Parts: sequence; structure tokens; C-alpha cells
Amino acid sequence: MRIPAQPADPRSWAARTAAAGAAGGPARRTGSSDAAAWFAAGAFGLYVALALAGAGGRALIITFPLGCLLVGLFAYVRSPATYLAFVWWAWLLTPFVRRVFDLRYGFHPTSTILLGPLLATAIALLTLVRRRNMLRSTSYLPFVVAAAALSYAFLIGVLKQSFLAAAYDLLTWLAPLLFGLHLALEWRQFPRVRSTIASCVLWGLVVTALYGIWQFAQPPLWDRAWVVSAEMQSVGMPLPFLIRVFSTMNAPGPFSIMLVFALLLGLAAPQKWRAVPLALGLVVLILTKGRSAWGAFLLGALVLQMRQPLRALPRHWVALLAVILIAAPVITQPKVLGVLSGRAATVRNLEADNSFQNRVLFSQFALKQMASNPAGAGLGYIGGGSKLLAANKAGFALDSGPLEIYNVMGWIGGSLYSLALLAIILPIVRGRKLKFETMTSAAVSAVVALLAASVFGNIFNSASGFFFWSAVGMATAGRTYASGVALASRFAGQSPGVPVRPGPMGPNPTRHPNAA
Repeated sequence: MRIPAQPADPRSWAARTAAAGAAGGPARRTGSSDAAAWFAAGAFGLYVALALAGAGGRALIITFPLGCLLVGLFAYVRSPATYLAFVWWAWLLTPFVRRVFDLRYGFHPTSTILLGPLLATAIALLTLVRRRNMLRSTSYLPFVVAAAALSYAFLIGVLKQSFLAAAYDLLTWLAPLLFGLHLALEWRQFPRVRSTIASCVLWGLVVTALYGIWQFAQPPLWDRAWVVSAEMQSVGMPLPFLIRVFSTMNAPGPFSIMLVFALLLGLAAPQKWRAVPLALGLVVLILTKGRSAWGAFLLGALVLQMRQPLRALPRHWVALLAVILIAAPVITQPKVLGVLSGRAATVRNLEADNSFQNRVLFSQFALKQMASNPAGAGLGYIGGGSKLLAANKAGFALDSGPLEIYNVMGWIGGSLYSLALLAIILPIVRGRKLKFETMTSAAVSAVVALLAASVFGNIFNSASGFFFWSAVGMATAGRTYASGVALASRFAGQSPGVPVRPGPMGPNPTRHPNAA
């Protein structure tokens, strides 16, 4: 199936939209495509469940990543919205699948099962091929510059580390970036994308929060065995009411990043039942014991409220109050309240905070490495890729995104990557039209919140990178779509005071006074 290329300039799309509206053009039918794509995803999920139950489960080391790739490719061709949902759930559930598999068939530090969501996400590269003419626009060129910085770090990694470690690490950095660029390039699909993301974040909060509460009260055997085998000291003791919750994901850090992303977008979701999953998500965010994530969420919520129209603020405050009231009975339980007060107390006594002391030591080490190695250590030196190096069992990570960028990419690659990030993020943060579309504003607030969290952990690759670049891609697409809709109204001959609805949900992107 050949998909026509989209125009790089929203004005071209605006003219076509107005002409199609005047001619009464038919809407595109996607129901059958959705059904076929969801059937493929459901069949794959059933196969994985049967395999984990014992029906040929050992083959999952090959069939799981291959199945993620094939099902993702089929969904990409048939239904872009289903592809987005499939990739979302692949990132949420794959670490859980890996832990259950390891319990039955033995732990391995470099499980191929973890390739599944990376391969499904990397399918977004096809969008770059199809929309390559759009990459010349100033909105998308910084993504290419960031990819070039990663290519530089990959070459350094091949020379200094190993090809296998550098290639795996490149995939963990590049696949999330490609997915964010995919969302940005497919800006004409923005109404459907934001509807899909709204559903994904709410149902994702329900599933992961309920599992996380169960994990906190009674950690399942596969979780306890994995914490011991993987030597996950940051999780704490895998015992009831002592474990740091990581739910279906592989660590509290990425899980807390996912929660910040989902909570902020969930606050802007149109579903009337959103208060329940948001309350569950707020509870489990506390149980992750991630102080940086707590601060990032509060910052993101403040940014989101400031970007709302003044007339919408009372409604959002009522929604926040409802979430807090629903979560209050669980938060005030002694076990949960003890987690909150205990972690908050460490802020007043940093000398006794082991996490803070370790972070200081790692930062000092990273700064020395940056001074002595200006070319960078290359991809494969830090993180999951380092596990593939000889004589390296566990690998290590720096608890700072900026420090990891410059240690891996060096001064040249790190500066390119940082400048590309600024060029991507500044326009969407400063864009005035973003303040008047709720889900886009939520994506902008998620970008700001996760950037603040990057000071205390790398949020640019792997699972954390998927959520960060998804927020960036959605915010960029929303900004472009709002501009296109405004131009479409002019081509249709409407006066500036007549609003044009951009899609099935959300307010019109017209100018209104706002809290900022």
C-alpha cells in the first residue's frame, strides 16, 4: 500500500483541507484496518501468555523480539494508531515478560527478550523514508542533528568498546528518538494520535498501578528472584512494604518517568473516569520512592495549570482535588505514609542519604572522565550496552542525563546533541498556540518535567527515552497541527472569530487569555 507524502508546509495542507471540506470529501475508513491490527496484536499476546505458561516458552528468546517486529510492522502498515498503542504496551510489559521467563528458564543479564520494544519502536524509521522531504524543515532538522551526534558516538564506541555493545546502545538511543520524530512528522494524524495516547496512558496507569500496589504489599516470586539475580541494590530489599516499586517495568527510575508522563497527559485526557487511574498512579508514584520524579511531577503539573485558559482553571482544580481525595485513603495508610515521610526526611539530612552520596561520587568520576577524555567513551561504555563488553558483568550508569551525554558523546557530540535538544524544545515551549490545546499543553508540561528529572538520571534512551521523545513528538505535532488548522480556517474564508474544531476532542486552538 502506497501512502502519499505529506506536505512539509502546513499551508499546503491547509489549502487541501479547506478544499476537501468545501467539496464534502469522504472520510478515510480505518475500522477494518484497526480490527486486523488489533487481532494480530491480540494473537501475539495470547501466544506469549501460553509460552510463559510452559507451552514452548524457551523459544521466546527468538520469537518474542521477532514477533514484536512483525506485529509492529503489520500494525504500522494497517493502522498507525494501533501501532502506537502496540509500542506503548510493548514498553510497559516486556520487562514483566522477561522476569517470568527468567524464573522458569534461568536468569541471563543480556536477555534478547528486551529487544522486542526496541525493534517495534525502530519501525518508525519507515516514516523518515516516506517523509524524507519534510526533514529539510527547521522543525525537524534538529532531530537529524541529534541522530548525527549519536552516529559520532557510535563510531567512537566501535573503536573504544566493541561493535556489538555500541550497536545495541545505538538502538536504545536512536529508536526512541525516531519514534518521537515519527509522531512529529505525522502531524496530520494528531487528533487520532492524542486520542490513542489518552486511552493508553489511562489504561496503562490502571494496569501498572494495580500491579505496583500488589508488588509493594507482596512482591511476586519472579520479581524477588530477578532483584536478587540482577543485583538491583537500588530497589532495596525485595520484601513486603520495603521494596521500591517498579511494577511491570525493570527499575523504579524508568517506571517513575513513565508515571510522570502518564499522569500529566492523563490530567488533560477527556475521559470522565480519569480520576480513578490518576489517583492510582499518584499512589504508586509515591511507592517508587523517587524524589526527583515527585519534584518533576509537581513542576509539570504547575506548568500544565499555567498553560490552561483562565476559564478552564476551576475545572482542572476540581479534577486535581478529586484525584487527591480518591488517593487519600491509600496514601494515609501507615505503610504508604511511612514511605512518603521517610524519603522526604532524607532531604533535610543529605549527609546520611546514601543515594545522594553515591550520586556525588558518580558525578565527580564523570567530570574527571570528561576532562581526561574529550572525544568521549562512545556508545556501549555506559548502561545496558556495557553488559555486552568482555569482563563486565553488570555494567553501570551515571545518575545524570547531561553527564552521561558528554561522557558518551564527548565534547563535540555532546554539544551537538544538546544544541539539537534546545532547537527542538524551545519552539514547542514558547509556541503560543500550544497553550490553547489541552493535550498538547500536557505534552509540553511532560517535556519540561522530564527535562528537570534528567539532572538526576538519563531520560534520553531506552524506556525513559521512549516516554520523553513521545512527549516531544506529540508536542511538536500539536504545534504544527494547530498552525495548520488556523491556516485552514483562513483558506475556508472564515473570520478570525469563528473557531474551527481540530478534531474529535479538545478545545479549539483559538486565542484565549490563559494563566501564563
